[in-house]
Order: sequence, then structure tokens, then C-alpha cells
Amino acid sequence: MFRYLATMVNAKARVIATCALFAAAPPPASFASAAEVLIWVEQSNGGLTTLAYGPLDPAKSPLFLLSCFSGMGIVVLDVHIEVVGVAPGKPLTIELSSTKAQAPVEGEVAQDETSGTTFGEASDINVKPVLEVLRDPGSLTLKMGETTVTLSDQGRAEAVSQFSQNCSIE
Repeated sequence: MFRYLATMVNAKARVIATCALFAAAPPPASFASAAEVLIWVEQSNGGLTTLAYGPLDPAKSPLFLLSCFSGMGIVVLDVHIEVVGVAPGKPLTIELSSTKAQAPVEGEVAQDETSGTTFGEASDINVKPVLEVLRDPGSLTLKMGETTVTLSDQGRAEAVSQFSQNCSIE
């Protein structure tokens, strides 16, 4: 009888300890990503200048990436947000807008070979209208197919200014 009682107490202690561990554990990554901080960053390295809006973690792809290849005279826009309503390889208009300006950019839907997710991609774009929209204060709206997202303006003015100085195409 004493042995049965000791086993029951141990079983209850294990359940309580397990519950306490789960309660103290950090939430899974999917929960953390919903509250992830997104920032605007400009980086320059030789003839490549980038303007990115995305997570602080450099291992993760930015949502918005504008790449200026000064030596080749090319600017590329990648928007790593799942494109709904347009098949991979099909033409796509990436619409970037503020309260004062719009910059429709013609591109296509690309597909990540590893994950299978789709995203917007435009090569050899005219960067001036895009920078005009990016310079406007306030949040921006980005639309691709049926997908629409809002991009914050926090830190954007400084990053766009640095990008404009280092991208010799504008």
C-alpha cells in the first residue's frame, strides 16, 4: 500500500513538473514571428547597394529588397511575400504606393526552389519612381496579385537616403 501511494505521489509530481516546464518554455517560432520586429536597412559593398525591409535576423530573407548594381547599371526588386492569385513564371505588377505617389513595377512571380513559396521579382527597373514613393513619410502599401501588405516607415527615411547616395544609377 505504501509503495502504491509513493508511486501515485511521484506520478502527480511528474505531471506538475511537466506542466511547469511547458508553462515556462518560450513560445514556438511561429508565435514569435508574428511579433517579429521589421526594420529598414541599407548596406553597401563595392558596386552593390541594397535597401531591405525585414527581420533583424540576417539569416531570414527580407520582405522587401531593392538591389542596385552600380557597375552594371541595373536595379532589381525582390518582394519575399507569398503571391496569391498569380502562378509562378507569370507576369506580375508590384504596386508600391504612399499617400502621395505610386510606383507600379512590372515583374514576374518567382518560386523558391527549396520551400516552394512564391514571391515577386522585377529586374532592370527604373528606380526613380520607387525611391519617390519610399521617400514619402508614413506607411507604404505593397500589392502583388491578391496579396497586400503595409510597410512601416520607421527608419526608412535614413535608409533610403543612404541608398540614394550609394546607388549611382539614380
